[in-house]
Amino acid sequence: MKGKIFNAQEVQSILSGNKTQFREVIKEIGKVKLNSGGAGLYFGKCPYEVGQKIFCKESFCLDPRGGILYKTLLLTHDLPKEYAPQWKPAQNMKQEHSRLTLQIKEITVERLSEISEEDAILEGVDYFSGTEPTLHSTEWHEPDSGWLNYEEDDYTCENAVESFTTLWNATHKKPEEKFEANPWVWVVSFEVINN
Repeated sequence: MKGKIFNAQEVQSILSGNKTQFREVIKEIGKVKLNSGGAGLYFGKCPYEVGQKIFCKESFCLDPRGGILYKTLLLTHDLPKEYAPQWKPAQNMKQEHSRLTLQIKEITVERLSEISEEDAILEGVDYFSGTEPTLHSTEWHEPDSGWLNYEEDDYTCENAVESFTTLWNATHKKPEEKFEANPWVWVVSFEVINN
């Protein structure tokens, strides 16, 4: 089974049921000649298929007391100060260590900037409605992570698309993948089938 890396905030949002969609930049794009004489875009093979199951890769460590610890557990549980886990990066996670299996429901293609407010919410980002904060992922609000950071009435993003843009740019470092570059992306909708 194929794995996909998610950061701690995304995992928490998946666990809470708020993230049911992700986007990936399309790596292979070309032009093709159409029978009508015009030209169209060719998108390479999508790395996912509808119905495919993938496992969630996240930062983890093997607990010396037995079992597996996931970094997202630090969001809701305090570990004893003398206990310092040796976190392994998400890319090192094997399927047998994963706690989340996702099944792909739908795949579409769009320009990144075409994301709607509704889809940004399905990406699991924090957002605000009116003047009252509505938080999709509780606890995580670190400015360096790209997720919303707020203090009482002061917050950085006014809608889900703006919050998604902040998160996207924080996690995509290549200039051609930044939100402003408006790359073509696979839009992948999924459901959690095992956690």
